[in-house]
Amino acid sequence: MRKWNTILSVLMLLIFMIHGIMGSFMLNGVGSSAGKLLAWIGVGILVVHTVIGVILTVQSLQTAKQSGKMYLKQNAIFWARRASGLAILILLFFHIGLFGKVQNGTYILFPFTTVKMVTQLSFVAAIFVHIFINIRPLLVSLGIISYKERRGDIYLILSVLLLFIAGAVIFYYIGWQYL
Repeated sequence: MRKWNTILSVLMLLIFMIHGIMGSFMLNGVGSSAGKLLAWIGVGILVVHTVIGVILTVQSLQTAKQSGKMYLKQNAIFWARRASGLAILILLFFHIGLFGKVQNGTYILFPFTTVKMVTQLSFVAAIFVHIFINIRPLLVSLGIISYKERRGDIYLILSVLLLFIAGAVIFYYIGWQYL
């Protein structure tokens, strides 16, 4: 089950990074598509990933219950992974359909308010926190953890993507303030 979760994680990472980049270009007026179909495929993968994560969490809690010790402080990263995943799921509902809708073949934009900007920046932050704290176990599962340089390169690439996507959201918000 963990191997499937690894495969799903890599697919989801690629899909959502592509969606984030395409969406950022669209917010900046450069692109014409955010890859909505691709994003929905990613949501389907996210559902399976979530189910597997819940199963693995329940198994871990059962093991802890049998041993009689929870080791909450020692398992802080375990709970941070779960908390960031839950934050993603909650904030995803604020993301879907946030920017506009198609009505009679015409795309209608919704006003992009300060609250919407904060939710989207929180969403981006939750995704990146989840990725950053899960990248090491992902690399272990893929068998490439022995190269610390690769992990550093991945952190750098993800940081640049984070700044690009967050910057696009902020730029889009500023554009709405001057319409």
